[in-house]
Amino acid sequence: MAGLLNFQSPQFVRPEFGETIVYNGMEYFIGSRIGRGYFGEVYHCWDEWGNELVAKILVPRNQTYEDVREQWLEELNKLVLLRHPNITFIYAAFEYRHTFYLIMERCDSTLEDHIKPSFQGEDALVYIAREILQGVDFIHDTGYVHKDIHPGNIFVKIMPSDPPLVSIKIGDLGISNLEGNIDFLNTRLAAWMLPPEYLNPEQYGRVGKQTDIYHTALLLLSVLLGYIPQFTHQEILDGKPRHIAESLSSRYGKVIANALCRHVAFRTQTALDFWREIFSVSQN
Repeated sequence: MAGLLNFQSPQFVRPEFGETIVYNGMEYFIGSRIGRGYFGEVYHCWDEWGNELVAKILVPRNQTYEDVREQWLEELNKLVLLRHPNITFIYAAFEYRHTFYLIMERCDSTLEDHIKPSFQGEDALVYIAREILQGVDFIHDTGYVHKDIHPGNIFVKIMPSDPPLVSIKIGDLGISNLEGNIDFLNTRLAAWMLPPEYLNPEQYGRVGKQTDIYHTALLLLSVLLGYIPQFTHQEILDGKPRHIAESLSSRYGKVIANALCRHVAFRTQTALDFWREIFSVSQN
């Protein structure tokens, strides 16, 4: 059946370096591949205006044409709905050679690129927290939960000025879900950043908005440490992330520890609450 094309066939065509793709009268120039994830691949891209962009394509995994198209439309609808200065911006979306594209703004780096022992984490923490938590608050207000906030999904964009302006944006909304639709069947998280409620929901609560709070706290902990810590499932259940935050000499350690509570009910409840605590500490 024509509607049940399998993307294992030649119908699915990846873009090539140097290729020009034309959609709706606009030419998009494809560069090198810069990333690959579970749901797709990302390529450097430019348009005729000279905008530096990325082209994200959905890579099928034994799915029908309709399945991949539905997945593409779902992510597109999220990106259109979740338009905010601290969320990556979508320029265009289209199907080309049976391959589904999302054309999005390109940022200069990820936060992961900057987290290193020499990084002055405490000096930057308030600004980073403000930018990320504003985006998280907006996502939550629309009824969604990101579920995948980590340094590799936080993008840094430098805008030319004197001095340069730095903007921080949340990206990769591919696994975001309406909070009421979240369950273990539609939740896919990296092993090192699993929240306690994912490992033992009966004891710690359900995956939801507070999962984003936990993940943001892990990210801010990484900023203070100067490296991204890795935890085993047992260490997560034992509360090691919170214990590390409490042991820090930083004045922000206790605030981050509050957001790393194992029990969802005792954790910092909202992104705005988290920001208020950080801002209050910064004024002392």
